[in-house]
Amino acid sequence: MAPALCSKCSTLRFYDVFNDDVVFHPDLNSLVQSAKKCESCNLWWTQLQRDCSTEDIAACLARKLPTHVAKSSNNGDFKIYLRGEWHPAGTASVPDQIWLSCGVLVSAAGHDAPTKLQTHLAVFADPATPAGALFAGRYSTNAHNREYYATFAKGTLNACRKTHGVCNQASPPTPRQMPTRVIDVGDQTLPAAKRVTRIVLTKDLKQPQPYTALSYCWGRGTQAMLNAKNFADFTKLLPESKLSKTHIEAIDLTRLLGIRYLWIDALCIIQRNQEDWEFESKRMASVYGNAELTIIAGRSADSGLGFVTNDYLTSKNLPKPVPMKTGPHPHTGEGPDLGTVYLTIQRSKTVGPVDMRGWCFQEALLSNRSLIFGKDQVSYQCRLHTRYEDGCVDTDVSKREQSLTSLNPGTKPEVLRRWYQMLGSFTPRALTEPHDIFACIVSVAMITHGILKARYLAGLWECDMPRALLWKSRWSYVSRRHFLPIEKPLASPFTERKGEIPGKPVIRAPSWSWANVAGEVFWDTNPRIESKWMDPKNIHIKPRDPKGSWTNQRGAGSPDVLYMPSLELQLFVKAVEVRCTNVLKKKTPLTPEGIMMESIKSAPSAKPATAPSGPAKPSYLALGYFDFPSDPRPANIWCSLVVAHEGLLLTRDGKGKFQRVGWFVVQDGKQFDGVKEMAVDLV
Repeated sequence: MAPALCSKCSTLRFYDVFNDDVVFHPDLNSLVQSAKKCESCNLWWTQLQRDCSTEDIAACLARKLPTHVAKSSNNGDFKIYLRGEWHPAGTASVPDQIWLSCGVLVSAAGHDAPTKLQTHLAVFADPATPAGALFAGRYSTNAHNREYYATFAKGTLNACRKTHGVCNQASPPTPRQMPTRVIDVGDQTLPAAKRVTRIVLTKDLKQPQPYTALSYCWGRGTQAMLNAKNFADFTKLLPESKLSKTHIEAIDLTRLLGIRYLWIDALCIIQRNQEDWEFESKRMASVYGNAELTIIAGRSADSGLGFVTNDYLTSKNLPKPVPMKTGPHPHTGEGPDLGTVYLTIQRSKTVGPVDMRGWCFQEALLSNRSLIFGKDQVSYQCRLHTRYEDGCVDTDVSKREQSLTSLNPGTKPEVLRRWYQMLGSFTPRALTEPHDIFACIVSVAMITHGILKARYLAGLWECDMPRALLWKSRWSYVSRRHFLPIEKPLASPFTERKGEIPGKPVIRAPSWSWANVAGEVFWDTNPRIESKWMDPKNIHIKPRDPKGSWTNQRGAGSPDVLYMPSLELQLFVKAVEVRCTNVLKKKTPLTPEGIMMESIKSAPSAKPATAPSGPAKPSYLALGYFDFPSDPRPANIWCSLVVAHEGLLLTRDGKGKFQRVGWFVVQDGKQFDGVKEMAVDLV
């Protein structure tokens, strides 16, 4: 059934709006009234409400100047204009689109004539149509071009294989090898009825073969899993009728791509076998780095739901795409009408639920090529670009080139900077099993270890210990509006660990490690001031071991150690016992709330770090921030200086051991002049 269109929308052509600014409606009121009957106008009105503030919209409806627009010669113009933007062969970082502007020609908006309201709709065409040869954007949902993902996957993968030399190199650069086990999806030369899907041991294959790998959220839908009981049976036949929908769709997609083998963790790692799990967990760099393609089921939070069909846009009750005539060639104006293109709301590049799962983080980072089934659209990412279903091509590969898993990761300072930036992206992600925290990044840690040649201590590198110890919560330090507070890791609802209660706090790392908390943390990685972490004169903490080791604990330092709950550091520090004197009510340069620390036994040359307003009677030593502000205050608190202006808040237990409880800042560190070093065992 053809959509209901007003007289203006039914005659509008992309050729017309590409070559000139077209008056669409006399004012916003006219557009709103038309939107009640016209599906195209309704699409524009919906997008305007998504992009523009209610205050600016109300002003334009009343034909008044929005507050953000300065008075100018055009302040009496409230016409609605359209102007097209077309990119040959989809070579731009934005899709083909049509812009809408209120009161200002689109071609003038953004210069000396700020628009009152502005938005745009994306343009797409159906494949295998005359318009499809000219417009790169596509739209694949449950109701429109449902099978397009297969065409997109084949086309982008084949082009990458033929023309992208760097994408054909393994990452890390090692000889190509296959995982221990893979799923044989069947000989494609045989009829479907004669194909056998089964688990195979790759050591039995004559030579390494191309394979795909799946990255996805398990959820509660993962059904059949490889275990000791069904291992022999699954090597003969893997019953697809018992697999989750996501697993079935990954098998089907692998077949469509003409690839015979597929790796899925639930079916290729022996579940409830700790030895096999640990062995395979350490090989993720090889599993994903050597895969011909990683299939990322980004839009699905549960493997029982599948990932191929995109019903996100339609499930949100948003207006459907509307057709529009093209006219002749947008540039030359020659030739016949190319048929129909469609207008649709802007689609995000958001990946979806897998972006918040801990295990999926390194899987994406380690992959050479990825086919991403994102929330709004499908995309293909490789080492040269990311190509989206809507026609966008992101050629800025700087993020991938600067990745720890790139072929040229950089110098040691650059590698450290990227390590901290990586952790900043990883730490907000959720883990069903909190003790998997180190296993989730073990492959990236092993790659980093190969460059730094330093010991790995509960997620911190010994060669950069002062900075590594000073991690901070983004919520408390940066913004309480845009970030969530850090919390204590909670035991899995499926836990079988002795002494743990599902949903109750657990200890998975030492107090001084970022892995001791759940939530987003960050480090100072500003390259302009990195020297402060390298200058010995600026460092006020050191290991007790004369050889420079920060711990003498046996077995410490290897990046492939998956469990490090009780690692102890042996240090010399300058520490002063303090008490909390008040909570700052006024905003500071750091956070809305800071705890003033007053020295119990003032240092000889102690000066106030930052005194509150009014007469300052006590000698304030530092401004402190607790990792868990809602917890009861420790019975004793110590300020331990790490660098000239920052340090750790510690507390001492009955056995004389110290634990981290937060961090503090001072003006310049002179408050600690004359304080003698003391030995500290930090647990």
